[in-house]
Amino acid sequence: MRGSADFSKNNLDCLRLILASTVALFHVNALSGIPAFSAFGRYLSPHFAVRSFFVISGLLIYRSYTRSSSLRSYLEKRVRRIYPAYFAVIVFAVIALWPLSTLPLSQYFGIGFWKYLGANLIFLNFLAPSLPGVFTSNPASPVDGALWTLKIEVAFYLFVPVMHYLCTRFGTRKIIGAIFCLSCLWKYGFIWLDSIYRTPGIYTLDSTRGIYDQLSAQFPAQLMYFSAGILLWLYFDTLKLHFRSILCITACLYLIDHWFKGEVLDVIWISGVVFVFGFWRFLGNFAKYGDFSYGVYIVHWPVLQIMVVFGLASLNPAVFLLLSFFLIGVAALLMWHLVEKRFLASSSHYRGVSLKVSEQA
Repeated sequence: MRGSADFSKNNLDCLRLILASTVALFHVNALSGIPAFSAFGRYLSPHFAVRSFFVISGLLIYRSYTRSSSLRSYLEKRVRRIYPAYFAVIVFAVIALWPLSTLPLSQYFGIGFWKYLGANLIFLNFLAPSLPGVFTSNPASPVDGALWTLKIEVAFYLFVPVMHYLCTRFGTRKIIGAIFCLSCLWKYGFIWLDSIYRTPGIYTLDSTRGIYDQLSAQFPAQLMYFSAGILLWLYFDTLKLHFRSILCITACLYLIDHWFKGEVLDVIWISGVVFVFGFWRFLGNFAKYGDFSYGVYIVHWPVLQIMVVFGLASLNPAVFLLLSFFLIGVAALLMWHLVEKRFLASSSHYRGVSLKVSEQA
């Protein structure tokens, strides 16, 4: 289960930044309501971006577990990588956004405030997506609607040791295959139920989504993408001999999937996109600059919400877009250097790259 894949040269940092930027662009349209950005809503897919993130997570996180000296070491690395920045975003929001609340101070720091803080700090964002009186005049009121995927990511982290134990006990192919099939059954089963029964949903950022539609996007459904990433790692040495064939198959399956307007084949062509972009041609060592993708992903929504509440959506669309990405970029840069980088484990490859750059300088 340890594999021999050499990941010393890959484009995954670059790909994750592109995916995070794709989600941000999609939300520029969704949160601002500016007609000029409607093309972002039509042609950019946050579903593709998020599922690609899950494939990359499967590839890297499972590898990280097998290379860790102990379960404690593995969990420590995962907590150090994901939680400090997440904690900073949540706490900064509850403190910095109170002047924007339409409610008096005594009501802002009431039960709604503590519910938001408590639920979000343990990744249960859907229980309290909004702060009292904040962003109520915006098209959407959640403080950071992009954080819903983090609870799934954390579930992956916790499930990996269980998955690895089952693989060593009963066989890798059997367990990964069973998990993949059960995940497909969960996802497409609830999609089918949603097409028949439009049962109203609860605890959702989108009131138009039924409960079955919500369930079709949760942890069990996303396991198919995570397990696909694991398979990319396990069979890396074989797959890397067939980049052209994989590219052709990926393109064909993408066209077929979109011709029939379905998602039945997306786990295959998304995995193909990740593998081909990530490993075929080395585009340069982006890690030497840092990893800003996580920062972009978790800060872009509140930045856009603040811009909208201050009426900046009335600006020229090009100016709004440039200003929003400048602010998101600055926020992500600060998040990396002031928070994320400081909490990285000593074994993190970002620390190794930074050390090499310093020595060369």
